[in-house]
Amino acid sequence: MRDFNPAGIDANKTRVLVVDDNDSLRYTIARALRDVGYDVIEARSGNEALARVSEEPDLITLDVNLPDKSGIEICGLLKRNPATAHIPILQLSASFVDSQSRVRGLQGGADAYLTEPVDRAELAATVAALLRIKSAERLARQQAKEAEEAQQQLAELNRTLENRVAERTVELESANRNLRELSRRLLAMQDDEHRRISRELHDGVGQLLAALSINTSLISMEADKLSDRGREALLGNASMVDEIVRNIRTMSHLLHPPLLDEAGVATALAWYIDEFGKRSGITVTFQCDQNLGRLGSEMEIALFRIVQESLGNVLRHSQSHTAFVDLAWLGEKISLRVRDQGIGIPSDRQHELRQGSRTGVGLRGMRERVSQLGGDLEIDSSPTGTEIRILLPCPNSGAIRDDAVA
Repeated sequence: MRDFNPAGIDANKTRVLVVDDNDSLRYTIARALRDVGYDVIEARSGNEALARVSEEPDLITLDVNLPDKSGIEICGLLKRNPATAHIPILQLSASFVDSQSRVRGLQGGADAYLTEPVDRAELAATVAALLRIKSAERLARQQAKEAEEAQQQLAELNRTLENRVAERTVELESANRNLRELSRRLLAMQDDEHRRISRELHDGVGQLLAALSINTSLISMEADKLSDRGREALLGNASMVDEIVRNIRTMSHLLHPPLLDEAGVATALAWYIDEFGKRSGITVTFQCDQNLGRLGSEMEIALFRIVQESLGNVLRHSQSHTAFVDLAWLGEKISLRVRDQGIGIPSDRQHELRQGSRTGVGLRGMRERVSQLGGDLEIDSSPTGTEIRILLPCPNSGAIRDDAVA
């Protein structure tokens, strides 16, 4: 089908089929349209008109009173055929000029209806109007088609994006699982290494220092045979050996206190907090639920390390002279709180901690331990102090309490 300008019809590219069995009337109509510039083809009957439709006319003028088939019948055939339904049809009649005939023609599918004789200007204007309507309809169909194609493309893009998001989500979840597993293994290896070093300090270096202390004691028994400087050096060595033994023992216990394995986290924390207070000069109050018995090894190590790190932060950053540690059993959860009365965490640093943009190694390790145990960690800080709150699920807490009470 030839294209034409929807704003102003290009007659030279527009073909009109004129159908009329009256040679004189058909000539008049064809001449009027050719004078405007349309490419006109003609047909003398309904069947000939149906045949010439294959030449793809842009508009058809159709006489109502044809010898073989009526114009209304031809119009109906054309409008019911999807291949020709879009062609505008202007019905013309010199016989059926009453209003009922016009209504019947329009109801039969005609796009316009004129009675003969037709004024040339009216004919040209009517044809141009019908072609403009056709152009607008074609443009609307094209835009609707393009919109549908765009919508289909958008839907396909959305499906592709959803699939990619789903794939990346699966990849991210897998990477997070791997990262959590790696972090868990690193923390476990760290704890095992602490335990190993603690044992080597105690069993290796500790035993050598003990032997050295014994030898020093034996030598001291013959100190009267030494010079004054020798005796002073011997006494100094004995004092240094005792100090080294105490330091080694403290280091060993800090790395992995034997009480943690032997008596549980409550006893280990009581010892550690007492030692921390002596070394730091900070008064630490420790409160522990009496119903709290032994917990799982991983949870006990996590709680001990978290208290270690928290009190270390109190000493390094808070400028507080006091601290409070509370360990409690709450139904199905274990609660740990560490609070100080120091200067608090600066607001910009708190924002970074909440966003996770900057976290120290200690705090990151605390979060990892809590996350691996399925718990929650909160930090609340103000210029009057900081509190760290931790809740850990403890599905066996009922049994723990029964054991503790028993």
